[in-house]
Amino acid sequence: MGFLESQLRQLFASVVWTHKIQEKQADIYLKQYKCLEFWRILLSALTSSGIFAVIFVDELWLKLITAIVSAISLFISTYFKTYDLKLLQKEHKKSALALLELREELVSVLCDIKMNKYKEDELFKKRDDLIKKKIKIANNTLDASENAVNQASENLKKRKDNTYSDEEIDSFLPLLARKDKN
Repeated sequence: MGFLESQLRQLFASVVWTHKIQEKQADIYLKQYKCLEFWRILLSALTSSGIFAVIFVDELWLKLITAIVSAISLFISTYFKTYDLKLLQKEHKKSALALLELREELVSVLCDIKMNKYKEDELFKKRDDLIKKKIKIANNTLDASENAVNQASENLKKRKDNTYSDEEIDSFLPLLARKDKN
């Protein structure tokens, strides 16, 4: 059973990493969307104001600035037509949620192993089912950027996301459920 537990622990670590990477990629797309949407709205307002001003003021510099602002606004709108950042964000979030569900299932199985819940043949089947779930999720998961991988690494290695001390866990729990029931 030690080998199976070790294999499930490796699977768990892989799922934790992939989950965090998918979360970070979703965050990146959402941040890009919000930034570009802000600029698109601002530039559209400036373009409209510039066109309106050109009607009353016939200055070449005003026409040039309005044309440049309009071109940038057109570029952002075209970018939105080419890359649906909201859809990409939702797809990565969906993958992250599927991986979160698998991660929690793996935690339960690893706890059950420690409590000797499984016979060896049951654990083989459970392992195979979990691997199939991971592969199915991976087949439906979009690639992530290097930036997302780096952010996930920062969160998991340096900030120790997903790692909690007993004191931190107890602070979230009601008194009766705490490890040290003070």
